[in-house]
Amino acid sequence: MNNTGFYIFALVAVVIAGFLLKHVVTCLLRTVVVIVLLIVLAFAYYFLVGQYDPEIQGAIEEALGNRQQ
Repeated sequence: MNNTGFYIFALVAVVIAGFLLKHVVTCLLRTVVVIVLLIVLAFAYYFLVGQYDPEIQGAIEEALGNRQQ
């Protein structure tokens, strides 16, 4: 393969790699954002609802207490 062929091949490889990387990173970024939002919602539920509902609060404390032992 001569130099021109190599440069064309390298250019095509970079374009394909960039295209694939864009789609993979976008999917991973969406996944990370969804996981962070679920964690935030879980904490909000715990602090806003769990503290005022003794049944939920007791279940959470029991689950955390059992896990520590």
